[in-house]
Amino acid sequence: MNAVDALAVEAVLASPSECSDADRARAALEEALAAARAPRHGVRPRAGSRPTTLGRWSVTMVAGPDATRGRRALAVEAVIQDDAGDVVARRTLSDGAGRACVPLARAVGAWASLVLDAELARAKDDDAVLGQVPTAPAEPSSRVTPAAWPAAPRDAADAVQAEAPTGPRRSMELGSMVYLRNGMTATGGVAGLSPYLTIELAPGWVLRPAASVGRSTSAVPVSATATALLSHVGTRVDFCRRIPGNYIDRRGIEADLCAGVETGFVTSDETTSGDARAKKLSGTAGRLALGPAMMLRGQLGAGVSLEVRTVLGTNLLTAPVVEESDAPLVTASAELGVSVRLP
Repeated sequence: MNAVDALAVEAVLASPSECSDADRARAALEEALAAARAPRHGVRPRAGSRPTTLGRWSVTMVAGPDATRGRRALAVEAVIQDDAGDVVARRTLSDGAGRACVPLARAVGAWASLVLDAELARAKDDDAVLGQVPTAPAEPSSRVTPAAWPAAPRDAADAVQAEAPTGPRRSMELGSMVYLRNGMTATGGVAGLSPYLTIELAPGWVLRPAASVGRSTSAVPVSATATALLSHVGTRVDFCRRIPGNYIDRRGIEADLCAGVETGFVTSDETTSGDARAKKLSGTAGRLALGPAMMLRGQLGAGVSLEVRTVLGTNLLTAPVVEESDAPLVTASAELGVSVRLP
């Protein structure tokens, strides 16, 4: 292994006031560069002096409005300086989705990691050829200080390269919940399984279609002498506002506040009776409900989340199954499940 000194890299967010999520953006940039290392360059020695160094490399991100897209668009200029203070690389990125800096911070971290890896590999190659650590870049560039950088970058990148995606990522999540619901029949409840898909339509807004298949938790009276076990099959579609907690992205708790509509059927498919002369009864009743829902998501890491959800609704169809009483006007559900973020 080549004897090249590997130095830590300092992450700097130079204009936090331009970001609506400055703390999360700074944390995302620091996390992306936590494992990054760079070679020791040092300052080119003058005659009669000994080489000195500043100790570490830095990646500085300066955010400001994108002049090419308007005040609502955000652009950042990322500058990598070596331990001697020389500029190694510079890049401008933009995001037209708003003033959120976390996606841009992740993109800067990904781009900077590639540049730093290349610098470290080149230093090792040079050391293997020359037998010594180079004391300075072959072509030193001019020193740049934060005061000289523009507060609002003028030139935004037209597109984001594959190695550093900066636009807002539209995520999808696949999950399943077990549910316990009342209000489907006049008495008793229904327990079952509800698979679902969450589709991010825009930052902070998601669509959640779900299916549900369940069974009554106890026998339900359907006539004066007979009881039955009921089956429930339905679908629900929710439109939700996703509210993230004050945590690093994908490492905390989120709340979904939803409004949705639910349709389904309740069917009597098995009847028991104490009277041997009683006839077997069967029937089906439709269900339609509107109402809100709320869900808390605890992000466990690796795209996996634990979710707890409550649903309230108003039954618009309350027809009885066979000869039981009408279903109540209010339905409620408690759900617990797990979801996985799709790549």
